[in-house]
Amino acid sequence: MTDAETFAKAIAERHRNRQAFTLEAPAGRTGDMDFAYEVQDALVPRLGGASPATAGYKIGLTTPRMQQMCGVDEPIVGVVLANRMHPSPARITAADHVRLGIESEIALRIGRAFPEGEVSPQRVLGHVDGVCAAFELVDDSGADYRRLTAATLVADNAWNAGLVTGPIVPCAAIRSLAGLKGVLLRDGEPVDEGSSSDVLGDPANALAWVVRHLARRGGALAPGQWVSTGAIIPTRFVAPGETYRFEVAGLPAVELELA
Repeated sequence: MTDAETFAKAIAERHRNRQAFTLEAPAGRTGDMDFAYEVQDALVPRLGGASPATAGYKIGLTTPRMQQMCGVDEPIVGVVLANRMHPSPARITAADHVRLGIESEIALRIGRAFPEGEVSPQRVLGHVDGVCAAFELVDDSGADYRRLTAATLVADNAWNAGLVTGPIVPCAAIRSLAGLKGVLLRDGEPVDEGSSSDVLGDPANALAWVVRHLARRGGALAPGQWVSTGAIIPTRFVAPGETYRFEVAGLPAVELELA
């Protein structure tokens, strides 16, 4: 068993035991991002059962607010499993997670495959057929953010616990994803807001980043897969009985109820 497989097994065991996020990378591996993604590759099959299907990817830490929150200065990628996809309005049981949070995002559905090589942000949306407001579900397992590193966060599949997708709008109907105001409401009252331009300047840039990242690792996005482009509004930890609604200019709202 490789070091990556051993570390992935330990993370999966922690998940099964519902333990806090306390594992640290093996000696000498703390800043090794290639190792972190090897661990993620070994972990994902352990999270999704015998044959987990990949519904898409999340890109995280794309805004200054999220990078400051986690103390990490670069974007990261995680896998979204098909059995963790939820259409809006969704009802999620908070007790199924150690500490559940939501991140308010724009999600993109891939319509056609990308060519090999670089794809510019100006052309990347030509491969997208659907856009929606979304909640990424994250479970940080009660992590101590003062000890967090990009490598350990990536290894734990970037904490992805699912994706709630709002009603889908054809990408052709959206002139630009930049400069869109987002408002998060809890129990009908606004609690935070942000701009899509906070996400690497434009969510299209985030998608182009994911395309490059996957290509470097020998992978690619497939038609029908989703990319959650990063939190317009930072993680908000939730409690049973709460309801959330995320509104993005030009898109139908996504809604979530916590049981």
